[in-house]
Amino acid sequence: MQRKFLIYLLALCQNLYFSQNIKGFRIPDSLKNRSFEQLEKSFNKTLYSNKTKAKVYANTIILKAKKNKNNEKIADGYESLYKISSDAQTLLFVDSMITVSKKMQNHKYLSEAYRYKGVYYYYAADYAKSLDNYLIARGYAKREGEVYNNINSCIGLLKLELQDYPEALNLLLGYKNYLEKNNLTSHINYEKCLYNLAYAYHVSNQLDSSNYYAQRGLEKNLKSKDQDLYASLSLVSGINTFKQRNYKLALPILDRASYLFTKNPDNIQNIALSEYYIGKILYNMNNKKFINRFEKVDSIITTSKNVSYELRNTYPFLIDYYKKTGNKEKQLFYIEHLLFVDSILTKNYSFLSTEINKKYDTPLLLNEKEILIADLNSKNYTLFWLLGAGGLLIASLFVLQIRNRKKIKLYQSKANLLTEKPDIKEAISEVDEPYNKVPYPSLKQKNEKSKLLNLSDSKIKQLRIQLEEFESNKRFLDKTINLDLLSKELNTNRAYLSKLVNELKGQNFPQYLNELRINYIIEELKKNKNLQKFTIAAIADEAGYNNVESFTNAFKKITNTLPSYFIKALKEEEEDT
Repeated sequence: MQRKFLIYLLALCQNLYFSQNIKGFRIPDSLKNRSFEQLEKSFNKTLYSNKTKAKVYANTIILKAKKNKNNEKIADGYESLYKISSDAQTLLFVDSMITVSKKMQNHKYLSEAYRYKGVYYYYAADYAKSLDNYLIARGYAKREGEVYNNINSCIGLLKLELQDYPEALNLLLGYKNYLEKNNLTSHINYEKCLYNLAYAYHVSNQLDSSNYYAQRGLEKNLKSKDQDLYASLSLVSGINTFKQRNYKLALPILDRASYLFTKNPDNIQNIALSEYYIGKILYNMNNKKFINRFEKVDSIITTSKNVSYELRNTYPFLIDYYKKTGNKEKQLFYIEHLLFVDSILTKNYSFLSTEINKKYDTPLLLNEKEILIADLNSKNYTLFWLLGAGGLLIASLFVLQIRNRKKIKLYQSKANLLTEKPDIKEAISEVDEPYNKVPYPSLKQKNEKSKLLNLSDSKIKQLRIQLEEFESNKRFLDKTINLDLLSKELNTNRAYLSKLVNELKGQNFPQYLNELRINYIIEELKKNKNLQKFTIAAIADEAGYNNVESFTNAFKKITNTLPSYFIKALKEEEEDT
């Protein structure tokens, strides 16, 4: 999937206190007496036609707002600079907007700013941070408002990256329906939404739907005249035309799109995609110049270190071409690059698509690499070292693959067990993890070892009752709760409380807290189908965890499976019933 190619649904964000644009800037005499409303109107008018003029209006807004100590207009100014930014200052503008918005405690501005920050990290292919910022933005956004729905569509694009096409399309269509229902079809966001739908249908090979939304987007573009958006819509149209085997018509469309993308440095990945499909057209037309296009794609990928499964397909063409021409050095060169690309894809994505290793899967590539190295220079010490390292790597990958398969089977079986057992404690007790093998009495049972606590019977009884209330009131879902805080709330000290939990539960306090939270979220997931649709980060939040990693580790330790496998098992069980 092409990350930079999805620029438009995500291009709705950015700002921090900065100096580069303001430093040395003076408000032109012609703008000194203009109101904020007039400046903003001029900015919007020049936003897509003359970014140099638009920057002057944005800087003027900020300087006037700072002079008047108008934080809302300062935030507006940073947002305006974000919209025309195409350099390293982008994140600075976003953070500036966040800083000002926090001073105002303005949720509307905060939701916008954090959405922009999510976009920034999306472009950087840091999906974890991107999603985190989207969720923060959604927390500030007005429920079911425009920003809220837009953020959902941004998350839809992340799902598109994971090749979850049905869910991605559902979120993108939801945003489109919201805009139409609220008469926002004249807004630039609607045009961007049409583009993203066109692209989503393209990657899922639903060409009729893709062409439909591309055409609607181009019709809207006649009014907005946004050149980057026109180029992107043309690119989708050109790719669809290629897939329909109309090579002669597709070639000039893609050439034009590639030319337009070169005017905007943000669109380097779009250039790569257009060049890739131009290369495929030339290849199908038996034009040997196809190799130049594919080598340009490789150059963009290795420079930007930003790749997609779609662009990965460049390398089999390059490797096969140089294999047929007998150029072993080039063949080895592009095998190395393909291995590099696969390492990036493996790192960036939560799973490996079966299409990654169609022809040149990792073991085959490493084996061919060893043969080529030996053939090029059998006496070279460095090549011999690489040969050995490659063999070790193959063995390591093989062992890891076996272990991963066993682990996946274990996760699936334990997840199925959790769904089949109506009693959660009974299900967990069958999990063969030491963590769960220690039995513990209920809070209502007598504490036969109470004398170890050096507490009076009345005090122990009181603490038992308080712990019962702690559980029944679900105080364990409070993210801030810990042994120190709870001991203060129960009017005792941490040592006594720790001993009491050990005696009553057979666990230390963190284990006790984790088990309460995991048992709770398992029950909730069983009862609440809507909760099953949440992201793992959102489910972790519901269970009282500050981050996904802590939640996943606790869930795995207690159940011997992962949340994702458990949710999948629940859904499969529902489909079978």
